[in-house]
Amino acid sequence: MRDKVLSILLLTLIICFVITNTILVDKQINEIMLAVEKLDVTDEDARNNAEKIYSDFMIKQRYISLTVNHEDMTNIEDCFVEMIGFLSVNDTQNAEVAKYRLRNSLEHLRRLSGYNIDAII
Repeated sequence: MRDKVLSILLLTLIICFVITNTILVDKQINEIMLAVEKLDVTDEDARNNAEKIYSDFMIKQRYISLTVNHEDMTNIEDCFVEMIGFLSVNDTQNAEVAKYRLRNSLEHLRRLSGYNIDAII
C-alpha cells in the first residue's frame, strides 16, 4: 500500500513539474516571438534591436535548454546570427527571410515544449 501511495505521489509531482515547466517555457518563447514579430528589418536601428532580442533569448535559453532539445536551440541561435549578419550589411530582403525562419523555429520549439506525453516520460 505504501508503495502505491508513493508512486501516485511521485507521478503527481512529476506531472506538476511538467505543467509548471511548460507554462514557463511557453511564456518565455511567447515573449521572444513577440519581440521578433515586432522587429522591423527596414528600420535603421534594426541590428541593435535584433541584438537586444538575441541577448534576451540567450538569458532565457539557460532555463529553456534544461528541458528542450539542444539541436532546436542551436537552430534558433543560428537563425538569430544569420538575421543579425544580414542586418549588419543592410540586406533587408535576406534579413526578412532569416526572420521568417526564426519565427518558424520558435514556433517549432513551442510545439515541442507543449503539453504532451513525451514531456512526462
